[in-house]
Amino acid sequence: MDELLRYLWLHGTERAASELLVYTILFVVAVGSVIRSRLLVLRDWDGLVAAIVVAVISNVLLFLSAVIPSSPLLGVTGRVFPSPWSHGLFQCLCIECIMVSLVFGIVAGTLHSRRDILELFTYGIVRWPWAILLAMLVSFSFNI
Repeated sequence: MDELLRYLWLHGTERAASELLVYTILFVVAVGSVIRSRLLVLRDWDGLVAAIVVAVISNVLLFLSAVIPSSPLLGVTGRVFPSPWSHGLFQCLCIECIMVSLVFGIVAGTLHSRRDILELFTYGIVRWPWAILLAMLVSFSFNI
């Protein structure tokens, strides 16, 4: 029992922190930023146009990084799957959602100050902490 307690005390954080936890936090922040910016509710045309422009530019750059034949994001064989590009696609799309929400919020006027922008980034974490705790628990249970 003493050895188990010593092991958990020394390596508990390493066992709870995993890719699942990072993906969960990133997803929660992305969904929270979309909700906080009111991207799906508010019908401000200037904000929607700016958000669509940012989304199109981001998606074109993301697509080009996978199509260019000598791209370093392609796999060793030159294929898209499996490759660093396909492995990082989820993170890239979450960051894109956060960027689009930020641009929409600034242009549409739902984000007025730096405090509102910080609330945009933390809204999902504050609203769904149980998802993060659940991801930590699952990571801890499978890594022990």
